[in-house]
Amino acid sequence: MEPGGYLTVKTFSNGKDVILAISDQGKGIPPKHMDKMGIPFFTAKDCGTGLGLAVCYKIAARHNAAIDI
Repeated sequence: MEPGGYLTVKTFSNGKDVILAISDQGKGIPPKHMDKMGIPFFTAKDCGTGLGLAVCYKIAARHNAAIDI
């Protein structure tokens, strides 16, 4: 996300579920990468480990949660 962009965090309930919705004004994820999101060590960046979303998916799973991109 470029400097000055917005990051929005919302929480709400949907029946028995609690939703945490996060959005930003970043450039987005190219469609060709969508099926690889959350796979350990996958990154489309020049630097980074590719572990960020993989860790998030693991944390969510341990709390009976899901991540939808």
